[in-house]
Amino acid sequence: MSNKSSAISTLPLGLVYEPVHKQLVKQHWNVTFSRQSKMSVAAKRIMARVLDQIRDDDYELRPFYQMRIEDVVEYSGISRRAVYNEVQGAIVELLTTVWYFESLDKKEWRGRHLLDTTKEETAGYKDSIITIPLNPALADYFINVAHYTSYELAQYMRLKSWYSMRFFEILSAFKDTGFWEVDIEEYRLLMDCGPQLDKRRQPKKDKNGQVLMKYPLVKDLILRTTTEPLEELADTDVSFTVTPISETGRAVRGRPKIVRLRFDLHHKLQNDIPENWLAHPITKALIERLRAWKVSDKNIARCAPTLGREGVRKILHEWDLKAIHPTDRINSKEKYCNTAITRAAKQILDQQKAEALQVREDLQLGLFGKSTDASSAD
Repeated sequence: MSNKSSAISTLPLGLVYEPVHKQLVKQHWNVTFSRQSKMSVAAKRIMARVLDQIRDDDYELRPFYQMRIEDVVEYSGISRRAVYNEVQGAIVELLTTVWYFESLDKKEWRGRHLLDTTKEETAGYKDSIITIPLNPALADYFINVAHYTSYELAQYMRLKSWYSMRFFEILSAFKDTGFWEVDIEEYRLLMDCGPQLDKRRQPKKDKNGQVLMKYPLVKDLILRTTTEPLEELADTDVSFTVTPISETGRAVRGRPKIVRLRFDLHHKLQNDIPENWLAHPITKALIERLRAWKVSDKNIARCAPTLGREGVRKILHEWDLKAIHPTDRINSKEKYCNTAITRAAKQILDQQKAEALQVREDLQLGLFGKSTDASSAD
């Protein structure tokens, strides 16, 4: 009994700090394009609420992150009676989540828990407040992230399917190009539809020694993984259509084998400034300064998420210096500033895309304990 009381007493007594939400989630490229095992929507929502609290200028992780239970279960359809059981189950999922790292030559392999269970502030809930301590050894995937996918929290938190959440994360990385093409094998891994694994994370086999796959028929794979996302994402900025791509130059008779999938976004780029940006005092002030420099709302909406707050402040500072310079002043604000901000955003996107492509070629980071081939993030 004393052990149980001691364990419970280590939870923070209620809300230790008031969560400040940016309403914009930034997720490391390696996490977005990793092999994630399917988990509950509540667990994904908790992690989104954590990521949403990490600021661009943070230099280390907080000892723990907190949120109200109602902010996690809102729009979930969970009955009031089942809320605590659902949240408890989600926290257990996160507590048992392990990120695996393996070198490309497969001579080095290691794993790290996502949450830190060694400190006083353990994961749990008390008085309707959830507490989540991230493992500080994984800080590089959360703090000062240079290469990331960003997406609006409000849309993400309304999703009720794990597959919809995965599509939302991945397709948010392709808003600039307007499409995503992926081969079937990689798609299986991204959607946790690869080999079925046993408790030792080894592929299960049938009596004939063949590896058991989840949704072995490609048509079933496509149907099972896209039906919910097509419906749930229809009214978001990552609504899409999917087109199977078959192999060409096939010598044998029969129906061509589907080897790739192409996902085309309906809304390539945002043209209007979201209302929640204008409702937030910090982003509203930055938007007003950009407008004063004659930057169009269209370019603000498209470029600001890429530049981030610090990037916007930096470019505004450069323009302020030019305004007082005796010989380097800006003659046409509208022409110069719109060109400068789009060029700065494009430079960042080009660098992110180039490095992300290299990451996806060289690294395969396995997450959430069920991946077959985790890899190194070094």
